[in-house]
Amino acid sequence: MAIVDSHVHLMPPRLARAIRRFFEQHIGDQLVYPAEIETVLDRHEADGVAAVWNLPYAHKPGMADDLNAGMAEVSAAFADHTIDVVNGCTIHPDDPAPGDTVIRAHEQHGARVLKLHCSVGNYDADDVRLDPVYEAAGTVNMPIVVHVGHDVTGHTHDHELQTIDTAAGRHGDTTMIVAHCGHYGHAETLELMTKHANLWADLTPVVFERPALTATDFEQFGDRLLLGTDAPNVGLTLASHLEWLRDLGLDDGTLAGVLGENADRLVPR
Repeated sequence: MAIVDSHVHLMPPRLARAIRRFFEQHIGDQLVYPAEIETVLDRHEADGVAAVWNLPYAHKPGMADDLNAGMAEVSAAFADHTIDVVNGCTIHPDDPAPGDTVIRAHEQHGARVLKLHCSVGNYDADDVRLDPVYEAAGTVNMPIVVHVGHDVTGHTHDHELQTIDTAAGRHGDTTMIVAHCGHYGHAETLELMTKHANLWADLTPVVFERPALTATDFEQFGDRLLLGTDAPNVGLTLASHLEWLRDLGLDDGTLAGVLGENADRLVPR
């Protein structure tokens, strides 16, 4: 059973060090992975992972193009690793023509998934400046992982999910994936998934907390849920995440979908 981790952040070195400093300042030394990319990939390989989606995010305008190029360099540097590092890209809505940034990342760097981080970039998922971004991603069949919440802890609250409701309704041909299943608002996220067929969610922890989904939730939404870890800046290992999923007693088809087949439907390897 192939495993795909659809939510990792294996950043270029300078940015990776800055992000790790942020987490150490706010979380402490309880992160379970080192910042070194090769070590993360080797540990994922030992846990049976076949591919990772590598997701960047831009905290200010003017950096997305360079960051997207840097993410492509990361993928190229580990092209010989047994794990397929799927190249991701990002934008900032204050960039000139951010929709064109998506197309450039796709055409020039082979980016296959887009990450929007509303907290880091200080915008909302339904910001009209993102309309050309959603449209561009839909045109090239690029799924968008959206971290909706603005809390510095990484959490999303129920009322914030109204913005992804608006965006998903406005751009029904674009696949949007709610990062962390919108935790704390995971119940609201699932409710929105009944409303929007283009809305998915990943199961990435918020540092130490998993979205509190039940086996019944997986029965209903298992074909649109994705495994994710947030490695390397997370307090739970992939192995513990896999144990949690397997202990839910899911049927083989649902488990296989969540662990990797759903991700492969969106981004074929």
